[in-house]
Amino acid sequence: MTNTKKPERILFQQPINIIQDVPTKYDPHWHHFTEMVFYPMEHASSVRPKFTIDQTTYELMPGDTLIIWASEMHSVEFNEPGTLVGLQFTSSLLTELPEFASFAHLFRNYHLFRSDDANMESLAKYMHEKLRQIMAARNNSTPFHGVRELIHVYELFMQFGIHLQSVLLPAEEIARQRSGRTIDKINAACRYIAENCDKDLTLDDIANQIGFSSCYFSRVFKQTIQCNFVEYLTLQRLKRAQTLLADSDDAITTIAMESGFKSISTFNRVFQKYKGCSPSEFKRHYLQG
Repeated sequence: MTNTKKPERILFQQPINIIQDVPTKYDPHWHHFTEMVFYPMEHASSVRPKFTIDQTTYELMPGDTLIIWASEMHSVEFNEPGTLVGLQFTSSLLTELPEFASFAHLFRNYHLFRSDDANMESLAKYMHEKLRQIMAARNNSTPFHGVRELIHVYELFMQFGIHLQSVLLPAEEIARQRSGRTIDKINAACRYIAENCDKDLTLDDIANQIGFSSCYFSRVFKQTIQCNFVEYLTLQRLKRAQTLLADSDDAITTIAMESGFKSISTFNRVFQKYKGCSPSEFKRHYLQG
């Protein structure tokens, strides 16, 4: 579905946004961020919130989790105050890591995780346990609480991937989608891009590096990673820039160049798009702890 509306702008003060009270109604919109909506058992009632994602409507019951992937048009059709809790985080949290990125095309096939579905029950419970741990880390504000929150998100998606392989998809389907050496070569390409993102890389360079034609590499890379070569390269450059912003006293212009960006204007625009704040705001917030 082509998104013709402008994306919703969300400012991230921390790597993960926690929405304590999801809106009761929200018109169709989309954003560059992944969103998870939880219906905690402790909020259980007769309320059955409804969301629409790309023209498919989902009704949530207590214990359920709904994932709205980045760039999907969605709306809140019905909800009541105090029923749902939401998490939002940048998609680069997953796509910048090769092992998660290679699962992206499989992850996006799933939206609703039901607590009363035999194939989903254990995963749905695990997701809610991770939500409680994320909330506890945020509320305690202990040292490294932001890191703890990220670890819980990574553990959640690790379990999702494991569950995907062992339960949700037949073994032969996994074998078909991840067959041969193609996935290994795509992972090798991801590692090479991450290690050399400060250089002037081209799609042809990477295709040659792993022995694929440019056309085939472009198609298979996007099918596997769920973003094209240019976007993935940009995400790796942003990851490097974040590290430099946190650990270096260099000027932001210098950091932009050392991360592979050709101009400060491009760096600022891309950082704002994917991280929800400017590089200077990110650095200031990081230094404030």
